[in-house]
Formats: sequence, C-alpha cells, structure tokens
Amino acid sequence: MAISQLDLEFMEEVSKYFRSTKTVQNPDGSIRNTALYFKIDRNKVRKILVTTGDLISPITEEAVRLRKEGKSIKDIAIYFGVSETIVSTSLPYESKFDNTKNPSKHAFEVREYRAYEKKQMKRQLELRSMDNQVPNSSSDGILNANNKEWQKDIKMSYTEAYHRPHRNTWSELEEMESNLYDMLSDEEKNVFIQYKKEYDKIKTQKEKEEQEFDELRNKATLSKKEKQKLEKYLMDFGYFPGALNSRNVKVLEEIAGNELPPEPYSVVRLHMELYQDYPDNHITETLRKYGSLIYGENISRDVIVPSDIPLYALHYVIQKSFGWENSHLRMFELPEERFNDICCNGSLWSSLVGIIFRSPLMYEDDEFWADDYNGGSFKNWLRKKYTGPYMSQCHGEGIISCHEDMMTLDMEEEHYLVYAMSYNQSADNYDGEEYLYGVYPVYDYNGKICSEPKPWKKDIPYRIETVKFKDIPAEGLKHLFEHSPAALLERLPISSVLAIGCDKLPELCTAEERKHIDEQIIQTGEEIFNSVKGVVDRLISDEIDSPDAQPIAGPITDVLLYNYDFGDNWKIKITLSENCSDLVNSGRITQNELDRANVKCREVYRPVLIARDGEMLVDDVGGLYGFVEFLEAINPDYTRMTLEEKEEAKHNKKDMLEWAKGLGWHKEKVKDFNLL
Repeated sequence: MAISQLDLEFMEEVSKYFRSTKTVQNPDGSIRNTALYFKIDRNKVRKILVTTGDLISPITEEAVRLRKEGKSIKDIAIYFGVSETIVSTSLPYESKFDNTKNPSKHAFEVREYRAYEKKQMKRQLELRSMDNQVPNSSSDGILNANNKEWQKDIKMSYTEAYHRPHRNTWSELEEMESNLYDMLSDEEKNVFIQYKKEYDKIKTQKEKEEQEFDELRNKATLSKKEKQKLEKYLMDFGYFPGALNSRNVKVLEEIAGNELPPEPYSVVRLHMELYQDYPDNHITETLRKYGSLIYGENISRDVIVPSDIPLYALHYVIQKSFGWENSHLRMFELPEERFNDICCNGSLWSSLVGIIFRSPLMYEDDEFWADDYNGGSFKNWLRKKYTGPYMSQCHGEGIISCHEDMMTLDMEEEHYLVYAMSYNQSADNYDGEEYLYGVYPVYDYNGKICSEPKPWKKDIPYRIETVKFKDIPAEGLKHLFEHSPAALLERLPISSVLAIGCDKLPELCTAEERKHIDEQIIQTGEEIFNSVKGVVDRLISDEIDSPDAQPIAGPITDVLLYNYDFGDNWKIKITLSENCSDLVNSGRITQNELDRANVKCREVYRPVLIARDGEMLVDDVGGLYGFVEFLEAINPDYTRMTLEEKEEAKHNKKDMLEWAKGLGWHKEKVKDFNLL
C-alpha cells in the first residue's frame, strides 16, 4: 500500500515507542506493550516494525521477491510451510503490490481520525503554553475564546465508536461472491455449482408453496385439510402474530420502501428485567403504586437488537434503557448454579478464560477500552456505542493475552478451604447446610506456612480442607481475585451466549418447547472448550490475537445476568426469544408497530425499544431497595401526618427530587420507539 504522510508519522511513533521498550533484561523489545499502548493488534505492530526496519523477518526478502513475481500470499505460505498471517505480517507496507494508492473507506477514516486528534492535541499544548506564558488580563479574553473553541472541538471529536467496521451492501457481497468463485479450484467450483443447483431447487419449491399459500388465503371456504395447511404456511412464511425474526421479508420491504440491507443478518428480542435474589412483595407493591409498573413483577424493558450485538455494546443499551449514567463498574455473568456446573474446578475455569470468561488479571485500560466519553451529548455518545456493525477493540480479551495471564497461576499451589455451618433459625442452632466460608493460601510470599484460618465468629462450627488450586471448587474462585472470575467476555455476541426461546421467552415455554432451548446449549465446560479447541490452538501457534479473530463458543445459557454498581448491586436478568408472540397477543404492541421496529433495527443497525414497564432508575440510590424508598419519599402520604410531619415530608421530597435530577433522573416522555 502506498503510504501517506499520516501513515509514516504514525509508524515512526510506533517504532520510537518499540525501541523504548528495549532494556537490558529484554533486549528484543516488547511488541505486546507497544500494541497495548497504541491500542492496535500485535500483528499490525509487527508489520509496522518490519516496514521501519526495527524487526527483521527471515522470510521478508524472499516473500517480497515472490510477491513481485505475482504470487499470492496463500502461494507464498504454502511455499514456506507457514500460515498466511505470518506471510502477511512479514511483508512491509511500502510494497506497491500490497494495494492501490487509494485507501479503503475505513483506512481513510482512520487516517482522518489520527490527523484530527493530533491536531487537537497540538492545539491544546499550545493553549497551555500560552496560558503559562501570558498571564496578564488582556490575554484572558483570547485564552477564554480559544479554550471555548477547544472545548467545542473536543465535544465534537471522534471516538472509537465512529470507526466501526464497514457495513456491506448487497452489491459488495455479490462482488465478493464473484471474486471468491474466481479463486476456487475446478473441483471446488463443481461443488459450488452443485450447492447452487440444490439451492435453486429449494427456491423453486418455496415459490410454488408461496403461490399455493396465496391461493388458500384468497379462497372463500376451506376444507379442514386446507385450513391445517394454511395455518402451517402462516407460520412458515412469517404471517403469525408476534413474528419478528421469522417475519415475511415482503411485508418488511413494503414498509421500508426498498430492499432491506444484508446486515444485520437477523434480529432478536431481549427481555431485560430487574432481578432480586429474594423476591419482596413490598417492592412490587410500591413499584405498582408509584413506579409505573403495570405488567410484570419488576421493572423491565423489551428491546429488538441485531443478533450480533456484543455484550460491551449491550451494556450501553441497558444504561440508556433503564436511565443510568454509566458511572459505575459492571459485568455480565452466568447464574451462579450455571457457573458452578460449567467450571467444576480451578483448572477447568482457567481453560475457559479467553473462550467465555474474562481474565480477572486484565489491565484496567483493556477493561474500559470503550468508555471514551469526553464531553458533548451523552445520549449521542451512547447511541454510537450500540450502533453496528460491531467490533470489539479489547485486546485484553484475546485468547493469547488471557492464556498468558493463566500461565502466571500455579495450579499446584495449595489453599485452605474453610467450610462453615449455616445457622438453622427454626431449630435455633448450627445444624443447617454447610457453605464455603473462604479460601486462603497455605504458604505466604516468603514460603512460610500460614496458620489455619477460622471464621470470624468463634462459635461457628467449621472444618478445613487443603487442596491445590486446580481442585478448588468453582464457588471458591470468587474468593481469590480482586476482579470476578465469573465475568463473561464482552466481545461475545448475544446470540453466542443466550439460547433462543423460539416464539416465547424461555420462562414462558412449555416442557416440550424447553427441549428445543436445552438442545442449543452447550452443557459442560469440557464441551465448550472442545468446540473451539482447534481455533484456539491455531491462534496460539500462529500468534494471532487481534479482536476480530477470537473463538466463539455457544450458546452457553438461557439466562444472562447483568450486574451494575457493585455497591448498589443492581441485577438485570436477560432472556432472549426469536419472536414476540406474548407482547402482540397481550396487546402491549401491535404487529404493525413490531414490523416498523424490525425495519428500523435493520436499516439503522441499532436496537429499538418496543416495550417498557416501570420508571427510569437513578444512580447511587442504594439499589432496588433504595429506589423503592426514594419513590416513597417523593410520593408521601399526608393523610395521617401532623403539620410538622407534613412540612418535613415536603422538604424531604424537594431535596430528594433535586438530588435525583442532579444525577440525570427524569420521567422519560420519549416514546419507546425513539428512546434508543
């Protein structure tokens, strides 16, 4: 690819930083640290360093010669007996054969972004310099004007959300298919032709069935057999109440006024509901009385999302849907019982880190890579975060990065498991069930044996086991790390985590319908690991750790939990269905409204809220119990109060409302369809 001045400047910065990582202990420098610093993948760093001459690849010179002779990267990979990735990263960017002088749309946007950010950084430094050098009053007006201009610029500045992957069109996909066909061998072309013939047969058969379906619909009277056939066709062709992902495309295109885009390929419905470990009737009653709760037992939202939306983007959807301000820590996790079943013990858990679980040793910069808000409209910033196409840039979730973290753990390290007896209130003694009280190391940092730990209450019956790390039960892993070992990878698309509940949400399904859901779920941790083992081995051997090349296993559960603000401990239970029959049949949304939301989600590549039950929430209120108290405080019952109590209640109400509004709380008047 012909290199622009912007590319050269960036490459020089990468080269300079890489050279600074060379030390006496590490004379070869650190590609990993360089990739983390610039937030690009390691293969890109390696290719830049080959280009700048900082890294010498043994195959570069020969690979360049072969490329000049017109050999493809695949041919060169076969010639050397290595992967195509190794060949690609061994070729310098200067090579004229790498691409044309015209960069791709995405590359052009990235260059614009880098140039813009560099310009703004330079201006900010100049303004700071002026501020330090010219403190007199005459310059204050100029500085203020410049600072205001800078603030305006920074509010409008790019974020990583602007630079999503390119969204393919039908014409581009057709061109890609044509190019792919040209690259096939004669044998592969024959196989492709056979598949095409089979596809055309199925298509012809479907057209015949559609014709018969139209005839049946227009018929005045039908026999019993014809009625049964019509009912089947109504389901098969997506004309049943609540049809979403199964909806007939002709209906959707009639609403859209044109052909629907090829991406997203499908959409699904998520039901997100506040979750309580111990249900409380008082909470439900208060929410019904003051919190606009009508349909369910707790505050909930129903959202249509692209089926490929990853968890990191879903986080922002939840924030907007429930009214939070993205001001606290969060994580996605499995229900505890499901986590314990999958992991069994420490060794199996460590095998699944990088496949479904995040590493609890992840760097903070990686953990919060997407939280780059720097001013301007918070609402617009959120929208950019959950608008597709999606591509995680979290390098800390890479399989190699996670593998390296797990290599630092000693599977043979011994730990004390302290089991305590739970208190049986009915019997007024400690004859209840045993639970894992804590996990503690047997040896300290100096290698000296630690004394056996005890529960904090002396009279609690307990027992102690000594086990190796690899044998620690899954429930004990949460005692060992500062960050939760149960947190799921946020690069995972929702459809690879949650099993689809067909036309209904999982909790509404019959026993027979539940079988379909259970058949989708990969049940054990061993099965999850084995399903992607080949991909994992290849990525590790080829040293590929870019976010877009990671393994995806699943679905792994029918219920997903979202935990927000670990102090207030908000929990949301998330379930998924392919269609929305319950919402349409109950009259909460019409089929026409559902169709419009379906079209909008596909055209804009953005989630659409289709139903909500209950008020918007507020940060720092003390969780669900605190929110209920807040609702009671702003809706005082004056009937049995004295004058003094009334005055105090009014002041309390005013103070609470001012406090909540200061945190962004409000009664959302925007229609569901437009909220996201």
